[in-house]
Amino acid sequence: MENSSKVLVSIGIPFYNSEAYLDFAIRSVLNQTYTHWQLFLLDDGSEDASLAIAQKYESDSRITVISDGQNKGLPYRLNELSLLAKGKYYARMDADDIMFPHRIETQVKFLEENPSLDVLGCCAISIDTQNNIVGKRNCKKRDGFSKQEIIQNGCFIHPSVMGKRSWFVNNIYNIEYRRSQDLELWVRTVDSSGFHVLEEPMIFYREVGVPTFKKYYQSLVVVFNIYNKYMDRKRVSFYFKLLLKLIIYFLFHIAKQTDYLIKMRSDNLNNTSNYYDILNRSTL
Repeated sequence: MENSSKVLVSIGIPFYNSEAYLDFAIRSVLNQTYTHWQLFLLDDGSEDASLAIAQKYESDSRITVISDGQNKGLPYRLNELSLLAKGKYYARMDADDIMFPHRIETQVKFLEENPSLDVLGCCAISIDTQNNIVGKRNCKKRDGFSKQEIIQNGCFIHPSVMGKRSWFVNNIYNIEYRRSQDLELWVRTVDSSGFHVLEEPMIFYREVGVPTFKKYYQSLVVVFNIYNKYMDRKRVSFYFKLLLKLIIYFLFHIAKQTDYLIKMRSDNLNNTSNYYDILNRSTL
């Protein structure tokens, strides 16, 4: 096992029209307790000030900003980032999310201590568009995933994952999946990979207040297609549950209450002051 403090970590942030949040994401990388990292900021043809925001940080030799002026979609950019990475480990990050200061340090240490793992995730603290804390997401320590479990309950919160760079290079995202490309990747690779989710939250995950009905519908269609492609045994109950989810979400959308539905995904927090302190330290 290498000295974990010397292991290079490549962090990839793809962005598209993310001017409202990108600065928070970048600053949370700069505020990491772990310092041996490189950051790739990859523009996907933004039409707002996102690229200019990213370019403000180019004076840091660890940060590389890349833009070809084209809009190729998230899965294409994710594959591009894993090829750009030079580190032993590659960490995902979305342009509207925020890392806890100790995220990289903690995940590197765990991966170094558990070399059989390929991809490591963590739980998250859900936030809204104004950085208000909503609740806690995906906080059950889990491994030993099956395809059925991943399709029904998910696997990782996508921007929380870190893993072996070689794994991401050898297991690329399917660019045909413009939505839920991560779900398809986990289902496709689970039988030959080591996955683990840490109980500890280490990212602030932005979802409440973000328009989602169209994306939600598209994601359910992808889940439907993934189920048909990868599951040998089809169950009518699964299709019924998908349809029921869509109907419920549509009704909440009509009533303009989708934020309430999204909040229901998160566990309530009795005390949020500690997380607000972490949030402030992450984005200084």
